[in-house]
Amino acid sequence: MKEKEFVMTDEPCETIDIKKLQKLDEETRYILRSEFRTGLSLTIIYFLFVFSVPVMNWFKPDWAFAKVFGGMSASWFLTTIVAMVMAFIIAFVHTKLYERWEKKVQTITPSSRKEEEKETVVYDANIS
Repeated sequence: MKEKEFVMTDEPCETIDIKKLQKLDEETRYILRSEFRTGLSLTIIYFLFVFSVPVMNWFKPDWAFAKVFGGMSASWFLTTIVAMVMAFIIAFVHTKLYERWEKKVQTITPSSRKEEEKETVVYDANIS
């Protein structure tokens, strides 16, 4: 069993030159691109909704400032309650898409490292 030593964050570390880093392999590039596309598309949907509220306030003020639910205006309701629900739904959708994608990738490309080869990190509470 391997023990891993951790570096404190306030200690100086060496600088990494980005030009000296290896190129990403195709599998990692594919993973990053697909995650970026998913996140970007869900972000665009959310921002379109959030930015549509001021447009609604400008072009439909009679509807935007109509009272709903205990004196709350429709635009206030949309920007608080509905936007929060949308954020949770988007997070849920992103998680489900990622899980489905992860299962697909695992069936296509088996892991390059076997379970017994994986590093185990031991945490000792008695180390001060």
